[in-house]
Amino acid sequence: MKKLIQFFKKNMKIQILIFILTLLFVGGLTAKGSDPNFLQKIKRQFESLAQTDSGSEGLKKRRFAKNQKFVQGEILVKFKGNTGESVKTFAANKLGGSLLESVHSNGLSRISVREGSSIEEAIQEYNNQPGVEFAQPNYVYHKTVKTPNDPGFNQLWGLKNSGQTIFSPSYSTSNPGTSGNDMNMQNAWDLQTDCTTTVVAVIDSGVNYNHEDLSSNMWSSASCVSDTGVSLGACSNGYDYADLDSDPMDLDGHGTHVAGTIAAKGDNNLGSSGVCWNAKIMAVRVLDEFGSGTTADIVKGINFALRNGAKVINLSLGGNTYDSSFANAITSAASGSPYEALFIVAAGNDGADLQGSNTSLYQQSYPCEFTHTNLLCVGALDQAYLVANFSNYDSNTTAANRSVDVGAPGTNIRSSWTGLEGYELTDFSTWTIYLSSGTSWAANNCTIGGSSYSMLLLPNDCATVMAGTSTSGYAANTTSYAYKTFSLASGTDLTKVSALIYLDTESYDKVYTSYRGDNLVPHPSQSPYGLGVYSGEMNGALGSVEYSLPLCTGSATACTFAFYFYSDSTISKAGVGVVLFELTTLDKDNLTQYKVIDGTSMATPHVAGVAALVRSYNPTLNSQDVIEAIGNGGKTTSSISAKTKYGTSVDAYGALKYLQAPTGITGAIQ
Repeated sequence: MKKLIQFFKKNMKIQILIFILTLLFVGGLTAKGSDPNFLQKIKRQFESLAQTDSGSEGLKKRRFAKNQKFVQGEILVKFKGNTGESVKTFAANKLGGSLLESVHSNGLSRISVREGSSIEEAIQEYNNQPGVEFAQPNYVYHKTVKTPNDPGFNQLWGLKNSGQTIFSPSYSTSNPGTSGNDMNMQNAWDLQTDCTTTVVAVIDSGVNYNHEDLSSNMWSSASCVSDTGVSLGACSNGYDYADLDSDPMDLDGHGTHVAGTIAAKGDNNLGSSGVCWNAKIMAVRVLDEFGSGTTADIVKGINFALRNGAKVINLSLGGNTYDSSFANAITSAASGSPYEALFIVAAGNDGADLQGSNTSLYQQSYPCEFTHTNLLCVGALDQAYLVANFSNYDSNTTAANRSVDVGAPGTNIRSSWTGLEGYELTDFSTWTIYLSSGTSWAANNCTIGGSSYSMLLLPNDCATVMAGTSTSGYAANTTSYAYKTFSLASGTDLTKVSALIYLDTESYDKVYTSYRGDNLVPHPSQSPYGLGVYSGEMNGALGSVEYSLPLCTGSATACTFAFYFYSDSTISKAGVGVVLFELTTLDKDNLTQYKVIDGTSMATPHVAGVAALVRSYNPTLNSQDVIEAIGNGGKTTSSISAKTKYGTSVDAYGALKYLQAPTGITGAIQ
């Protein structure tokens, strides 16, 4: 070894270029060309040589150390033309060795080296012979399984399912799961970990592009364009169509979680790992801080992604109505168009069968049910590879007509989160009640769906408010307040509230909402404290209210929220009830957050990541090629065999193996 190191110190300036004719997973590596300096050009291979006993001459009986790079005492020699066995034998004997075997009819032979001669000396001697095309070491290959060193990897059951228990689960079924029910990522990573040749657009709630596991994998462009093709100059990270600016920061968390599954930086000893270890994630924000967005914003977001080079587009969103504008945006990226791209979409979380004979509202899901050939719809599987109880599926008797294509991991999925969140689910008994006249707000516990919940009621009668049928629930000329002051941490980037509400009022009787960024009582008539006004009859149904509270951010350390009820002197109705009032805060500058959640939204990015791997592995493929590789390269899975088009769960290694191996690839020994 000392002699080898001394030899290489004399030749540090020389490098080597070899031609890889076959891929490592099928075990072939040869050097091409006649180069008298070939020896000096492989120094880095020799520096890691392990001194081991190669055993007997029989290859099948040999034992090699894990870090051994080539066989000692022998080399491979490629003789020119139709060199006969006698000539090979003579040449080997002349140089003090012997012909061990003819490896290939093209002249490649395995030859022992002269006793006392080093491998590098033997290679140089043979390369100097006029009848030799090249000589090289007889390299040793080892079975390899790549495992990233990210500390959270052992919780990513979708990438490696060892039957582990997922901590802080959001889905109780099949936890722990069944070992081996995963996407076979470790074998796939032996072939491909880098997706940087394929831009992946996450059209969602944005991405926290500063997150420790995402910042180095974000897309940027020195010259990007808008959704209409207008030059925007340089772009970083993506674009925001929810607020119509160039900052696609995630204020919800959903998009950051999706992005982390696709491409959290792998093998960086931080956080978790995505399907792609290296990538270009384009964040396109079309959903607001509550996870909602419009057709117009989604269409603009798709057009931005396409015009700026995205080839895989993740859509972990959906609705229950056919949308022509949305469909046309996907059509614009079909095969043959200048912006050809593949859309990976979520099946939806209604637990419904999407087969064509069903017509009820919650048995339809778009974009999953669009019929585009450049669209792949994904259902969610749990840790035992059973269909998740919330996942939509399609049991159409004709497999080709099923809208859900494949299944992928979608429960207890751990991934990056946009920041540190704080939650307070309020107990209304802690609120302050103020009655001016008429009927007062009151706090009470009411039973909904068999469970008891704290509610804010007017009048203080659960049955009356929840039934929504009374015509005398509250008094005329009522004026009453209910409010609470919440404490905040200074530096909060987002404060928002949400609640469910029973509403049954006469049209002139109203519920007002208001807030302040301090501990004073807000009045809805004072600007900028007023938020919303509600009246009307819901007849016992529950509605939702959601607000972002910008005054309760930054330096604010308190936030006060109020409900104000007013009725006139005419007829009255059943009243108002508020339940599940939650205040959420976000510190987006905390860049080390991760979260476990469920959904077909979580299954979709697993497949988008595989699509990016496949397309980066062979950039000449179009969307249909990638879909066929993913669908046909998947593992046949009994739980979805009759519920998806392909009947398979996504297998990254299977998808890559399904492809024809690329040829003519060159590489440098590192």
